[in-house]
Amino acid sequence: MHMVMIFLDGFGLGGKDDNPIVAAETPSIDELLGGHLLWGKRYITYKNTVLRPLDPLLGVEGTPQSATGQTTLWTGLNAAKAIGHHLRAYPNKSLAEIIAEKSIFRQLAELGKTTMFANTFTKGYDQAVAAGKRAHTASTLSALAGGVRLRRVPDLLAGLAVYQDMTNEILVQQGEPVSLISSFEAGRRLGNLALHYDFTLYEFFQTDVKGHKQLWDEVIGLVERIDSFIGGFLSVVKEEDVAWILTSDHGNIEDFSVKGHTMNPVPALCWSNQPMKWPEWNTLEEVTPGIIKLLTEGS
Repeated sequence: MHMVMIFLDGFGLGGKDDNPIVAAETPSIDELLGGHLLWGKRYITYKNTVLRPLDPLLGVEGTPQSATGQTTLWTGLNAAKAIGHHLRAYPNKSLAEIIAEKSIFRQLAELGKTTMFANTFTKGYDQAVAAGKRAHTASTLSALAGGVRLRRVPDLLAGLAVYQDMTNEILVQQGEPVSLISSFEAGRRLGNLALHYDFTLYEFFQTDVKGHKQLWDEVIGLVERIDSFIGGFLSVVKEEDVAWILTSDHGNIEDFSVKGHTMNPVPALCWSNQPMKWPEWNTLEEVTPGIIKLLTEGS
């Protein structure tokens, strides 16, 4: 079985009002769920799809943040409790040490599983990190901890990677020698790539970026881009031995009545080609152990 995680930063399960996810047209997701139902605290089982809400609060006071939420998601260890608070943006030294030891990529590699981080990295990114102008996120640290090769623009040009905005628009603006593609085609590329690995991660963080700016129309467009991406992905994997989960680290875009991150649950939207007993996840820290169990013991 091939397991894929599609990670959407800042994508929660909110109410019906002030919610761009509800306002967007999402035919691919609606077909999976049997309706326009990716909102509210729902437990859904429909055909080969399962939706469960995950608690991102981690039993720690305060609003959920990216560094601790993502570290928790990709290690199975409650990072907020480990350091005593929620930490935004980039992992600190303590979180980096947790990731180095417990990364899902490392755990799977030690079990003999093949893994891939599908995102594309540029020379500009490398230079910024080397100059101390930016730091690796939890996802990148997790991949590196498992010995995963970071994919580059030549990989993208060869159809062997996907950029973080799906369509390459940002790369084109930066002057990289790439062409724009549709989000549907980006999803197809991820699907084809995932068939060669036991576990694949793809990270999309424009949801959190646009959510912080509270750009209603742009966020609706992003949600519809995500839906098209999923449609493209499914067009490749629907007949293959593939299971995938769409999830997040915390809420943001689902509630425009709140500026910034929310306290809402995040989705564990799960699908598989064949009927499968998914773990009854309730919190972020249960996801990595559940994925490892599925890949080593089956459903």
